[in-house]
Amino acid sequence: MIGLFALVMAQAAAPEAKAEPPSEEDVAREIVAINRTLDKWKGGIFKQDGKVTCRMQVSSGDEAVDILRCGAMVGCYTPHVDRLDAIAASDATREEKQAEMQAVTDEVQPCVEQAHRQGVRRLAIVRASL
Repeated sequence: MIGLFALVMAQAAAPEAKAEPPSEEDVAREIVAINRTLDKWKGGIFKQDGKVTCRMQVSSGDEAVDILRCGAMVGCYTPHVDRLDAIAASDATREEKQAEMQAVTDEVQPCVEQAHRQGVRRLAIVRASL
């Protein structure tokens, strides 16, 4: 999330930005474009050196969009890492572990979706202002 914030702030400071806020129509067009780009993104999270990390299998083709998606996932899953570790280390069957991890995913998904929507809107506002 910090990376996304830094990127958005850098874009916001770009030269030639309009003085007035962008219209909702311009923002909406940017949101549609960003979401189309996000449709190309494929990836997930994993733990590396004790930290939740994003692994991108297919880039969206837009670095800011990739950062946005990864930031949302890492930010939302990080608070649940101990719980996921406990599931992975348990003596449960593979099927039981998968079911428990899916339950965590189902719980975390609203956070990812909200962070995604907020990030897309912020990025759209910045891009519509340029």
